[in-house]
Amino acid sequence: MNRQAAAQQTITGHVKGVVTDSNGKPLELAVVTLLRQQDSAMVKGAMSNMDGTFELTEVAVGRYLVQAAYMGYHHFRSAAFTINAANSTANLGMLRLQLNEQVLGAVTVTGRKPLVEQRTDRTVLNIEHSLLAEGNTALELLEKAPGVTVDDNGNISLKGRPGVTVMLNGKLTYLSQQELMHLLRGTTSGSVASIEIIPNPPARYDASGTAGIINIVLKKSARQGLNGNVYTNYARSRANRYGAGASLNYGGERANVYLSYNHAFRGEVEYLQQTRRFRDSGHTGPPDRVSDQQISTNEPLYTNNFKLGADYRVNKKNTVGLLVNGNIGTYDNNSQTGNQLTDAAGELIYDAATRSALAQRWANLSSNINYTRQFNRPGQELSADLDYSYNDFSGKQELATRYTDKAGEEWLPVSTRRGSIPSRTNVYVAKADYTQTFWGTARLEAGWKSSYVEVDNHSLFDTLRNNQWVNDGGTSNHFRYKETIHAAYVQAGRHFGSWHVQLGLRGEHTQTAAHQLTTDTLASRRYFQLFPSLAVSRELAPGQKLQFTYSRRIERPDYDEMNPFRVYRDPYLFYQGNPLLQPALTHATELSYGLNNKLTAAVFYNHTGNVVNWVMGQVDALNISYEQPQNLKSMINYGVSLNASLALGNWWTGNYFFDLFHTAYKGQGATAGLQTKNTGYTFNLQNAFQLGRGFSAELTAYYKSSAVYGMFVTRPFYIISAGLQKQFLNNRFTAKAVVNDILQSRQNRYSALFDHIDVSGRIRFDSRMATFSLSYRFGTQKAVKERKSGSEEIRQRVKSGG
Repeated sequence: MNRQAAAQQTITGHVKGVVTDSNGKPLELAVVTLLRQQDSAMVKGAMSNMDGTFELTEVAVGRYLVQAAYMGYHHFRSAAFTINAANSTANLGMLRLQLNEQVLGAVTVTGRKPLVEQRTDRTVLNIEHSLLAEGNTALELLEKAPGVTVDDNGNISLKGRPGVTVMLNGKLTYLSQQELMHLLRGTTSGSVASIEIIPNPPARYDASGTAGIINIVLKKSARQGLNGNVYTNYARSRANRYGAGASLNYGGERANVYLSYNHAFRGEVEYLQQTRRFRDSGHTGPPDRVSDQQISTNEPLYTNNFKLGADYRVNKKNTVGLLVNGNIGTYDNNSQTGNQLTDAAGELIYDAATRSALAQRWANLSSNINYTRQFNRPGQELSADLDYSYNDFSGKQELATRYTDKAGEEWLPVSTRRGSIPSRTNVYVAKADYTQTFWGTARLEAGWKSSYVEVDNHSLFDTLRNNQWVNDGGTSNHFRYKETIHAAYVQAGRHFGSWHVQLGLRGEHTQTAAHQLTTDTLASRRYFQLFPSLAVSRELAPGQKLQFTYSRRIERPDYDEMNPFRVYRDPYLFYQGNPLLQPALTHATELSYGLNNKLTAAVFYNHTGNVVNWVMGQVDALNISYEQPQNLKSMINYGVSLNASLALGNWWTGNYFFDLFHTAYKGQGATAGLQTKNTGYTFNLQNAFQLGRGFSAELTAYYKSSAVYGMFVTRPFYIISAGLQKQFLNNRFTAKAVVNDILQSRQNRYSALFDHIDVSGRIRFDSRMATFSLSYRFGTQKAVKERKSGSEEIRQRVKSGG
């Protein structure tokens, strides 16, 4: 072999490009294959990234062509090109794939997404394909997501870290924690397509959410012709549950119109127990009095959800859309509470028996107008959204407490209290986003967003004295809150050989005004924060990726957390907001390794300052306890996670998640002595079985070890669930039978021991549920492009009073 031939053999080059659809939209996870021109033999392959880019490295001298493939699209083959000493880089630019409507229609009918998808920046749970999602609410679906924990107050944690932002269809809800909990309870699993867990979002997302973002994607039919779906289900836990709904879609060449409606009733019975210990002479030693509280609740929920939308393609470059969403519901909490107070010797002092009726009603309506402009240049797009959302919430509560001594005689006069807790919220949002791809693999994104929120809550409490209702000025309060946020971001990413770097910077200017009209107290704030983000990844080998991410994020207090109104469980236990809360700020980092989208391992570290946490307080002399949100000094959270998706046979697929994390809290001010820490873990085992003849089954197991949340420590629990499905009539008709939490083992057992606070308790959830459901899909199944709305981003922090 001569020297020239040997030199040519050592020369290598690389091939790069971007895989898109016919409109220039990037296609992630497209299969890219390098073929020899002479015989079309495969040389090597890769998969496209989230922005559609791909790169094939260490390509020997020769004559080649590239083939790109993506489900539902025609294969694309490039023109032939040469790699040699004079041309070591082949930039193929845009590889545009055209829809294969015949194949896509078949896939829509018979194809099935995996239950869990591991993507570059998120984990996706395809809920609509899960048996065990049947008959649940969106809130219960979150509880099944890997690494996610939801407590009885609606606090959502991810890998042991609170401060999760929940989005609907990629948009904030602007609801308070309590009101968001009611909305998710009122959203049936039948309307949910998928749940996306994004632990470290880039700059194009709102900076809200110190623990990351959970995005709930609702179903929307986007198929050609007339098509739809109808379903019904019945379930039994400790009470009856049922639901029914329908969706209808008409898609044409230029227009797509869709509507849906569902109604659900959820009966729920829960049992709660809490023990509080009071000491008059210091913070140590045996208690002087013990309060043992036993509560049973009956919590019926009625909900109605509807959606109406239309997309119209004016021409090849311009599309406009309109979307209206509504959620109307009622939630009652009827409880009976026995509160026995005993002395140091265990002798009964009194028994306070309370009957409480809390009736909550809400109507949430939102509208969106959106516009998209495609330019001549591939990958160049401008989109804009205008949104308005209105939420009308009302809560009415009545409590009556009868006090008896150990002889059963009246110890104190009957105490009767009533409260009215209305809240109205208006949300206005405008936003615009611009995207451009250039230099083959570079991508630039920039955007602006402004939101304005106004909340009006007038809490009125009365007590009954001498058969007359008298206003309780100490607990009534008229609270108004206004918030304006202006945000802008820029984000750029590019490939450099096997490396990809993405930099982002988001700036948010926040102005708030919290006005307590009752005391004529105004608390206003104005601040500007920068939120940088960074993502650096390297392709180690085909199918192997190493990635590092960093972001700075914020958690603004919920509106109800800042409103000092009180909600009573009984005369000796209430919940109250805190108008002095400050926003929390987090630095979040993660280093992850991915293998063929089947295995992901990660290590993470997060530091949050001014973390907002619910803290319990006591007035020992009056035997009263209360809970109020406070700013703790810091929270540190670090650990490792492992996710694996395995094909264990032609009929068995497993998705397994394991998270190990250490969480530590430090207090400040009144909680300066608070230092709690814990090393905990969770694992989630999800198994899907294809049994043949239209039968399939699922079996899942979830375990959560002990954990800390501020001053509270929770005990371990586990959940085992199973389901069976049968499909008929060419897979259009589906019957499902599911049992969630078979052993009824989901319980929240907690305790707190700090300063003079000594409390423990247990909640026995109504979680064992047997469900039977039927659904039928009809009409044509050819897919058309889907357009999502643009505002659902603020309703997450609105006052609820729940």
